[in-house]
Amino acid sequence: MYNCNVVERYSENRYLEFENEYCKFKPFNWEVVDGILKPVLFKVVTNDLKSLGLRWNPNIMEFPVGEWVRLPNDELQAGKKDWGGIWSALKLSGAKTLTKYMLEKYNTATRVFRVAVDTPLYANSYRVKSRGIILLRELDSSFSQI
Repeated sequence: MYNCNVVERYSENRYLEFENEYCKFKPFNWEVVDGILKPVLFKVVTNDLKSLGLRWNPNIMEFPVGEWVRLPNDELQAGKKDWGGIWSALKLSGAKTLTKYMLEKYNTATRVFRVAVDTPLYANSYRVKSRGIILLRELDSSFSQI
């Protein structure tokens, strides 16, 4: 149902853009996961690796490190509606802002991971909705090991 074709634009030995029938964005990086080149973004989760439940989302998901978490096809919805995908931060600055917001507004500490995304369904200037993600590497609180 949801196909993913990467448009490869090569400049200075680095891929620049992802594009499919639903969206187009420039990821932080690219990584080969399970033999397939995937866009790399950022995911903010609770200390126990659960989704944040923002925007009154009652569907709290768990994200084990190194395992794909994918929504079934009947739960996907392309487009900007909050429902129908897993949201990730497009840029590190977006993840930092979300981390600060969670601490200041809810007194909730969070963790930030680099993630590969599967089948992006929507993108704007600060976040991407996709069918699935895999937590690759945790960033320390200083975000120094990018």
